[in-house]
Amino acid sequence: MHCCPEHIFSLQRQLRQAKLAIAARLTDYLVVDCAFADEYDQNELYYERLQLKIHSCFTSLYRYHSPSFVILCNVYANEKAKSLRNSPYCHSTSLSYTDLFPREQLVYLSPDSPNVMSEYEHNVIYILGGIFQKTKTEQLTLEKAQSERIRHQSLPLQRYLKLSSNASSVLSLNQVYNILMTLKHTNNNWCEALKCIPERCRSR
Repeated sequence: MHCCPEHIFSLQRQLRQAKLAIAARLTDYLVVDCAFADEYDQNELYYERLQLKIHSCFTSLYRYHSPSFVILCNVYANEKAKSLRNSPYCHSTSLSYTDLFPREQLVYLSPDSPNVMSEYEHNVIYILGGIFQKTKTEQLTLEKAQSERIRHQSLPLQRYLKLSSNASSVLSLNQVYNILMTLKHTNNNWCEALKCIPERCRSR
């Protein structure tokens, strides 16, 4: 007996949701900061593209037995952000992460931070900036973390990788999510985690 593609897709979706529901019950969270719509000329396009980036984080959940549950913070309560609020895989809120969690538990990951991350900390809630292309403001996530008095770190890309000349050190949301989940599940194996960066971006 063969399952039709719709049933297979539905089963895969249910499995992803079940894994994430367990993480939510265990308060194993990761935050995406969605406060950057004003950095883009078209707010609606920002939310649509951000939704695609966030959902791409969940396509590889089968690799991880305990993926972190994603909370979308600073989501505007308007029609433009409707696509983010209706996501089946994460929880969205107009509240800030500082309203939800103690500051000392938070770490904002920013490519501009001088503090290089050495290991995945299981008692930390990592924050990823909801950014998918160049913004109007430079060092946006670093400045935000500093103004909110939140610890910040950058990934040790230079230590483990030689990026190709046309590659950016600013990674996509799904790449950073998968790097963190791989570190979490491999006892901080950076060589394995950084394989989440496409080979075309790495210098041979």
